[in-house]
Amino acid sequence: MDWADDKTSKILLLSYDYMPCQLKVCFLYFGVFPRNCCIPIKKLINLWVAEGFLMPNKNKSLEEVAENCLLDLINRSLVQVDKVSIDGKMKECKIHDRLHEICVKQAKKENFVRIIDETHALQVCRWISCQSSHWPITLASCGNLSSREFHSILFFGKEFYFSKCRLVYSCLKVLTVLDLSFVKYLHGMPSGITDLIHLRYLGLSTIGSLYKFRLLKLQSLQTLIVCSWMEDYPLQLQCNILDLPQLRHLRLEKRCSQYLPSMVRENLHTLYWLKVTSSDQNPNFRVVPNLKELGIYVEGELLPGCLKSLVHLHLLEKLKFEIGRVERFYLPTAFPSNLKKLTLRCTYLPWKVMGIIGKLPNLEILKLKDFGFCGPKWKPKKGQFLVLKVLLIAHTNLKQWNANVNHFPVLERLILRYCWVLKKVPDCFAKIGTMKLIVLDSCTSLAFSSMNMPDCALRVHHIGTKVELPNNESSEEETVEISEEESFESCEEEIVESSKEVSVESSKKRKAWRVL
Repeated sequence: MDWADDKTSKILLLSYDYMPCQLKVCFLYFGVFPRNCCIPIKKLINLWVAEGFLMPNKNKSLEEVAENCLLDLINRSLVQVDKVSIDGKMKECKIHDRLHEICVKQAKKENFVRIIDETHALQVCRWISCQSSHWPITLASCGNLSSREFHSILFFGKEFYFSKCRLVYSCLKVLTVLDLSFVKYLHGMPSGITDLIHLRYLGLSTIGSLYKFRLLKLQSLQTLIVCSWMEDYPLQLQCNILDLPQLRHLRLEKRCSQYLPSMVRENLHTLYWLKVTSSDQNPNFRVVPNLKELGIYVEGELLPGCLKSLVHLHLLEKLKFEIGRVERFYLPTAFPSNLKKLTLRCTYLPWKVMGIIGKLPNLEILKLKDFGFCGPKWKPKKGQFLVLKVLLIAHTNLKQWNANVNHFPVLERLILRYCWVLKKVPDCFAKIGTMKLIVLDSCTSLAFSSMNMPDCALRVHHIGTKVELPNNESSEEETVEISEEESFESCEEEIVESSKEVSVESSKKRKAWRVL
């Protein structure tokens, strides 16, 4: 049966016809992704912004406009949320097979997209989705095709290696999006990329040095994502990439050295990772005043107060610290007041300095990974962590945790991983009215058995299995998956995998406890 004659497809197409023009293009863009593809939402939003089809709003950033369009598509049941983080934020989305079919066919009809696989050759269009085992952009394949038609190339071939690849510049003069993040390139990056001066989005997976490539020629670049596909071959990149004037989002590996820009860059929103060494004393964060997300990798001991200018990042919401070869790390004495999410990894801080973090007025998520804090005893103080909703502690030598309900008054989720010596999980967490979920992953049975939960339903499950909530009024289920550490692009988030985020009322008899 032809898709246009199918009743279900007709109904879906009618829904498409009544969409605003901007939303139509956002919907059709899902056709560039392979069928059943899980799409990282941050990546999707950055791609939409780079494509240039979003209407500016004087009161919102382009990223906020893109997020609103995505929410609109979700509310219309055209897009599914596939994964959410432990704090309930959307992480990945996908689209149903039938809807994907409509996206592709309608996008082809309007000459937006071409899917290049083993049976379909290159044709003139706006978006090229490469889903084959060979590189399709060659002089022979381009022939007499108009170079003005190709705006985006996204490659989805799996386990695809390039030893040599030259971009055919004559075919790609106006290219704005080039996503080669699924291509394992062997020699820096394909020659010719730096001639694509209209590029706004560039994703690469490579090894080796990129010093000889003049990336600063890409003056229109908004999003740059470069990762190494072999851990033993760290990337080497120019240290002045942040001088690109239009750059909004930069995601590099931790070991890539970067200087803060020489001039004020108000466009920059995301920076992972900024490497700070012992020679970088007092970096001036005033030059990136509109940063919202920042990852700092510290190598070499820093003097106390070295990062004091962090306090001037008034829009910063997410901050991560990770430590390399450092004997001692000094926690900044002051943080941006708007900070909502803080992650510390390998910082080996003593629990006595936790008060600096506890006083942050807007902190909702705190993650302590791989001895972010260390020491045998932690006694929180009353009047701190007043809005903290999520607390994750992974790998620690904490033995005694003296906490009560007043220390974490609105906590919703507690995740403990590899707390091998913790003698007791404070049973006060069972009495916090907002608590929805506690996860114990690879903790001692002594820590669990010591909990006093006379009124709480107790369930024992393995990682990744569904947990049925002890609620007679609802049969919905919540699936929790604590992932391994992911690539830098996904920012090492713990993932909660679910298409239905369950709302759980605060009642002792309705809490789900998991021992993993």
